[in-house]
Amino acid sequence: MSYSQIEKDFDVSKIKHKNTCIWPIIKSYLITLEPSKNEILKKTSSQVIWTLLKGVVPDIFSIYKVYKSDNWVFTNSERRYAINNIHFDRITSGLLKYTTNYVLFENPIPKGKTKFKKLQKGEFIIGMSFIFFIQFILLKLIKKPNIKGLKKLEKYLKKDLESIKNIYHRYHVGFLFYNFIFKFKKPKAVFVVCYYSNFGLLKACKKNKIPVIELQHGLVTKEHRAYNFSSYYGDEYIPDYFLSYGPYFTNIIKSTNFVSEENILDYGYSFIFEVNKNLEKSIEFTEISKKFEKVICITGQLENTDTELLSLINSVAEKFSKICFIYKPRNTNNNVNFLKRNNILKWEKINTYELIKFSDYHMTVYSTCALESLALGTPNISVDIDGLYSTHLKGIIGANKYNHVVTDKKSLESLLDHIKSSKNNSKKVAESSNYIFSPMISRDSFYNFFNKIVE
Repeated sequence: MSYSQIEKDFDVSKIKHKNTCIWPIIKSYLITLEPSKNEILKKTSSQVIWTLLKGVVPDIFSIYKVYKSDNWVFTNSERRYAINNIHFDRITSGLLKYTTNYVLFENPIPKGKTKFKKLQKGEFIIGMSFIFFIQFILLKLIKKPNIKGLKKLEKYLKKDLESIKNIYHRYHVGFLFYNFIFKFKKPKAVFVVCYYSNFGLLKACKKNKIPVIELQHGLVTKEHRAYNFSSYYGDEYIPDYFLSYGPYFTNIIKSTNFVSEENILDYGYSFIFEVNKNLEKSIEFTEISKKFEKVICITGQLENTDTELLSLINSVAEKFSKICFIYKPRNTNNNVNFLKRNNILKWEKINTYELIKFSDYHMTVYSTCALESLALGTPNISVDIDGLYSTHLKGIIGANKYNHVVTDKKSLESLLDHIKSSKNNSKKVAESSNYIFSPMISRDSFYNFFNKIVE
């Protein structure tokens, strides 16, 4: 599905609810209509319901923390990792270098609510279970909004967009909820880790003149549906400011009708520097490493690409028995069929960044982990399944000699033959990614930018 072609052929600016163009929301979720991508839209399960129900009461009693700080941050529990005994949200904790505190609104799905002992000083957590519970009730009470122009889009696409209507209904309810909350307490600024998971929040912030700042959390490319618009479709559902990993991504944002140039800051990626400097290898990982000549870690993504990737690895594993392949699924409720061998392991609980940093090679399809791997001094193997590497990563990594691209069994076997006796200089590997991740900016630079936002 070509979104640029849709924007060219169809007047998406006329898809509205109450005179507000909602194309940014629709564009972000049309991908879920593709059979291979429908898992992006998380399905409700008994596990999800139980996780939320456990948190409703304690989360309600944590609401008083909204008065602890005028900076509110929205993230989820999936992004918190330990560096030795100190726990970091890999995206948001870097803010503590510049702000003394913030209120952390955390979505507990999929890992459950972060325990207080894992919080850093200055992080005041409010679990979002009760927010989702209230929104669930409102969804039952409030009629689905009438979206003007959606039937014409259905006709153009030749697709049933009922699921899109449900998604917009959910975000509309979110808007009503946050708009109500802001009548009692308004923060000076709201930081979001993923703006396209927070459309209702964004609209409520805009209505109440609260600046929204997105912290880059993953890949931003010209092909990414949520960051590339052929025209301006209003700013109700778009963040006001963008804190970028570095110049490469800043240049992408400048050219895609997303956030204006003066509202972008090369902020850096503090977590990756913390990992490089301080993370130590565990005893468990050391023991596995001793048994093999090489360790290649695989970071999972979508179940359909993981299935094909693991099938490819399984086809070569017997031949390369002295190489250990360690698969880390993206989610703990992963349903990918996994054939265990002596040299193929599934390790769900290991810290992803320990796995990447201390393996000899890292392998993925098109995860941001490919970039993080290089930054951590570990060469990367990109497996181009369904052209996803070419679409999302090739333009960023370019001709980096520490990134190896394979497309099939033959090319993978050839690469494994080559690397089984090779040695790499981790420092040179890390230096090869300097154009991707900027060092963290100074406090003065941050305050010069931030103070203009909240003045």
